[in-house]
Amino acid sequence: MHDDDRSLREQLRGADPARDLAPLPPTWLDHRMEQIMTDTTTPAVPARSARRTWIPIAGVAAALAIGAAIAVPLAIGGTPTVEPLALPEGGGLASGSCLTVDAAGLLAQEQAFAARVLTVEGDIVTFEVTERFAGDVADRITVPQVDELTTSTDFSLEPFAAGDSYLVTATDGTISACGLSGPDTPELRALFVEAFGG
Repeated sequence: MHDDDRSLREQLRGADPARDLAPLPPTWLDHRMEQIMTDTTTPAVPARSARRTWIPIAGVAAALAIGAAIAVPLAIGGTPTVEPLALPEGGGLASGSCLTVDAAGLLAQEQAFAARVLTVEGDIVTFEVTERFAGDVADRITVPQVDELTTSTDFSLEPFAAGDSYLVTATDGTISACGLSGPDTPELRALFVEAFGG
Protein backbone atom coordinates (compact mmCIF):
# COMPACT_ATOMS: atom_id res chain seq x y z
CA MET A 1 0.00 0.00 0.00
CA HIS A 2 1.39 3.41 -0.95
CA ASP A 3 1.68 6.36 1.37
CA ASP A 4 -0.92 8.20 -0.70
CA ASP A 5 -3.41 5.36 -0.13
CA ARG A 6 -2.82 5.46 3.61
CA SER A 7 -3.35 9.22 3.81
CA LEU A 8 -6.57 8.93 1.79
CA ARG A 9 -7.90 6.22 4.09
CA GLU A 10 -7.06 8.33 7.13
CA GLN A 11 -8.89 11.31 5.60
CA LEU A 12 -11.94 9.14 4.91
CA ARG A 13 -11.95 7.77 8.44
CA GLY A 14 -11.65 11.32 9.81
CA ALA A 15 -14.68 12.44 7.76
CA ASP A 16 -16.82 9.43 8.73
CA PRO A 17 -19.54 10.65 11.18
CA ALA A 18 -19.97 7.10 12.53
CA ARG A 19 -16.26 6.46 13.19
CA ASP A 20 -16.78 6.38 16.97
CA LEU A 21 -19.67 3.89 16.82
CA ALA A 22 -19.13 0.20 17.39
CA PRO A 23 -19.56 -1.93 14.26
CA LEU A 24 -22.89 -3.72 13.87
CA PRO A 25 -22.92 -7.47 14.47
CA PRO A 26 -22.88 -9.55 11.25
CA THR A 27 -26.16 -11.28 12.20
CA TRP A 28 -27.99 -7.93 12.29
CA LEU A 29 -26.62 -7.03 8.85
CA ASP A 30 -27.72 -10.40 7.44
CA HIS A 31 -31.20 -9.96 8.94
CA ARG A 32 -31.53 -6.42 7.56
CA MET A 33 -30.41 -7.46 4.06
CA GLU A 34 -32.98 -10.28 4.09
CA GLN A 35 -35.72 -7.80 5.03
CA ILE A 36 -34.78 -5.48 2.17
CA MET A 37 -34.76 -8.30 -0.36
CA THR A 38 -38.12 -9.80 0.67
CA ASP A 39 -40.09 -6.57 1.27
CA THR A 40 -42.38 -6.08 -1.78
CA THR A 41 -44.30 -3.00 -0.60
CA THR A 42 -43.65 0.23 -2.47
CA PRO A 43 -43.43 3.37 -0.36
CA ALA A 44 -45.84 6.17 -1.31
CA VAL A 45 -44.24 9.02 -3.22
CA PRO A 46 -45.85 12.35 -2.26
CA ALA A 47 -43.90 14.34 -4.87
CA ARG A 48 -46.78 14.66 -7.36
CA SER A 49 -49.31 16.03 -4.87
CA ALA A 50 -46.72 18.42 -3.53
CA ARG A 51 -45.99 19.64 -7.02
CA ARG A 52 -49.66 20.38 -7.70
CA THR A 53 -50.07 22.60 -4.65
CA TRP A 54 -48.05 25.41 -6.27
CA ILE A 55 -50.48 25.73 -9.23
CA PRO A 56 -53.30 27.46 -7.26
CA ILE A 57 -50.72 29.59 -5.45
CA ALA A 58 -49.23 30.68 -8.78
CA GLY A 59 -52.72 31.52 -10.07
CA VAL A 60 -53.49 33.69 -7.05
CA ALA A 61 -50.11 35.42 -7.37
CA ALA A 62 -50.73 36.16 -11.05
CA ALA A 63 -54.19 37.59 -10.29
CA LEU A 64 -52.73 39.83 -7.58
CA ALA A 65 -50.01 41.04 -9.95
CA ILE A 66 -52.57 41.95 -12.63
CA GLY A 67 -54.74 43.73 -10.07
CA ALA A 68 -51.74 45.70 -8.82
CA ALA A 69 -50.77 46.67 -12.37
CA ILE A 70 -54.23 48.20 -12.82
CA ALA A 71 -54.77 49.65 -9.35
CA VAL A 72 -51.34 51.14 -8.62
CA PRO A 73 -51.27 53.64 -11.51
CA LEU A 74 -54.78 54.80 -10.58
CA ALA A 75 -53.88 55.07 -6.89
CA ILE A 76 -50.78 57.17 -7.55
CA GLY A 77 -52.49 59.75 -9.66
CA GLY A 78 -53.31 57.89 -12.86
CA THR A 79 -55.83 60.49 -14.02
CA PRO A 80 -57.17 60.02 -17.54
CA THR A 81 -55.84 62.27 -20.28
CA VAL A 82 -58.39 64.62 -21.87
CA GLU A 83 -58.35 66.10 -25.38
CA PRO A 84 -60.83 68.64 -26.76
CA LEU A 85 -62.06 68.26 -30.33
CA ALA A 86 -64.14 70.74 -32.32
CA LEU A 87 -67.25 70.11 -34.38
CA PRO A 88 -67.02 70.74 -38.12
CA GLU A 89 -68.28 74.11 -39.28
CA GLY A 90 -71.08 74.01 -41.82
CA GLY A 91 -71.50 70.26 -41.39
CA GLY A 92 -68.00 69.53 -42.62
CA LEU A 93 -68.92 70.04 -46.26
CA ALA A 94 -65.90 71.56 -47.95
CA SER A 95 -67.20 71.13 -51.48
CA GLY A 96 -70.94 71.24 -50.87
CA SER A 97 -71.47 67.46 -51.00
CA CYS A 98 -70.20 64.34 -49.28
CA LEU A 99 -68.25 61.53 -50.86
CA THR A 100 -69.26 57.94 -50.30
CA VAL A 101 -67.86 56.69 -47.00
CA ASP A 102 -65.31 53.94 -47.57
CA ALA A 103 -62.19 52.47 -45.97
CA ALA A 104 -59.90 54.81 -47.93
CA GLY A 105 -61.75 57.86 -46.58
CA LEU A 106 -61.39 56.54 -43.01
CA LEU A 107 -57.68 55.83 -43.49
CA ALA A 108 -57.13 59.43 -44.59
CA GLN A 109 -58.16 60.68 -41.11
CA GLU A 110 -55.52 61.54 -38.48
CA GLN A 111 -57.43 60.00 -35.57
CA ALA A 112 -59.95 57.20 -35.38
CA PHE A 113 -61.47 55.73 -32.24
CA ALA A 114 -64.55 54.19 -30.63
CA ALA A 115 -66.01 55.95 -27.61
CA ARG A 116 -68.97 56.00 -25.25
CA VAL A 117 -70.59 59.21 -24.02
CA LEU A 118 -69.85 59.54 -20.31
CA THR A 119 -71.60 62.82 -19.64
CA VAL A 120 -73.50 65.59 -21.35
CA GLU A 121 -73.22 68.69 -19.18
CA GLY A 122 -74.68 71.81 -20.72
CA ASP A 123 -73.12 72.14 -24.15
CA ILE A 124 -70.06 69.92 -23.41
CA VAL A 125 -70.02 66.21 -24.19
CA THR A 126 -67.36 63.95 -22.62
CA PHE A 127 -66.49 60.70 -24.38
CA GLU A 128 -64.61 57.80 -22.81
CA VAL A 129 -62.41 56.19 -25.49
CA THR A 130 -62.93 52.43 -25.63
CA GLU A 131 -60.83 51.55 -28.73
CA ARG A 132 -58.09 53.33 -30.65
CA PHE A 133 -57.78 52.66 -34.38
CA ALA A 134 -55.45 55.43 -35.60
CA GLY A 135 -53.45 58.36 -34.25
CA ASP A 136 -52.65 59.49 -30.73
CA VAL A 137 -55.99 59.56 -28.90
CA ALA A 138 -56.47 60.64 -25.26
CA ASP A 139 -58.42 58.61 -22.69
CA ARG A 140 -61.29 61.08 -22.81
CA ILE A 141 -62.49 63.45 -25.51
CA THR A 142 -64.58 66.56 -25.00
CA VAL A 143 -66.64 68.12 -27.79
CA PRO A 144 -69.37 70.74 -27.98
CA GLN A 145 -72.87 69.28 -28.10
CA VAL A 146 -74.43 69.29 -31.56
CA ASP A 147 -77.19 71.91 -31.60
CA GLU A 148 -80.52 70.38 -32.55
CA LEU A 149 -81.47 73.53 -34.45
CA THR A 150 -78.23 73.58 -36.45
CA THR A 151 -77.69 69.85 -36.96
CA SER A 152 -75.00 69.39 -39.59
CA THR A 153 -76.24 69.99 -43.10
CA ASP A 154 -75.37 66.45 -44.14
CA PHE A 155 -77.33 65.03 -41.17
CA SER A 156 -74.36 62.80 -40.20
CA LEU A 157 -73.91 64.43 -36.79
CA GLU A 158 -76.84 64.59 -34.43
CA PRO A 159 -76.95 65.51 -30.73
CA PHE A 160 -74.94 63.08 -28.59
CA ALA A 161 -76.74 61.10 -25.87
CA ALA A 162 -75.21 59.87 -22.61
CA GLY A 163 -74.43 56.16 -22.67
CA ASP A 164 -74.48 55.88 -26.49
CA SER A 165 -71.45 54.53 -28.37
CA TYR A 166 -69.88 56.21 -31.39
CA LEU A 167 -67.18 55.63 -33.98
CA VAL A 168 -65.28 58.86 -34.50
CA THR A 169 -62.64 60.16 -36.88
CA ALA A 170 -60.92 63.52 -36.65
CA THR A 171 -58.36 65.61 -38.51
CA ASP A 172 -56.68 68.83 -37.37
CA GLY A 173 -58.52 68.67 -34.04
CA THR A 174 -61.96 68.60 -35.68
CA ILE A 175 -64.40 65.69 -35.82
CA SER A 176 -64.96 64.53 -39.40
CA ALA A 177 -68.56 64.57 -40.61
CA CYS A 178 -70.06 63.30 -43.87
CA GLY A 179 -70.59 59.85 -42.36
CA LEU A 180 -66.93 59.42 -41.28
CA SER A 181 -68.15 59.71 -37.67
CA GLY A 182 -71.42 58.55 -36.21
CA PRO A 183 -73.24 56.06 -34.00
CA ASP A 184 -71.50 52.68 -33.64
CA THR A 185 -73.71 50.82 -36.11
CA PRO A 186 -72.84 47.46 -37.70
CA GLU A 187 -72.42 49.20 -41.08
CA LEU A 188 -69.96 51.85 -39.87
CA ARG A 189 -68.19 49.27 -37.66
CA ALA A 190 -67.67 47.06 -40.73
CA LEU A 191 -66.01 49.97 -42.57
CA PHE A 192 -63.74 50.66 -39.54
CA VAL A 193 -62.75 46.99 -39.45
CA GLU A 194 -62.03 47.06 -43.19
CA ALA A 195 -59.90 50.18 -42.83
CA PHE A 196 -58.06 49.50 -39.59
CA GLY A 197 -58.41 45.75 -39.06
CA GLY A 198 -59.96 44.25 -35.99
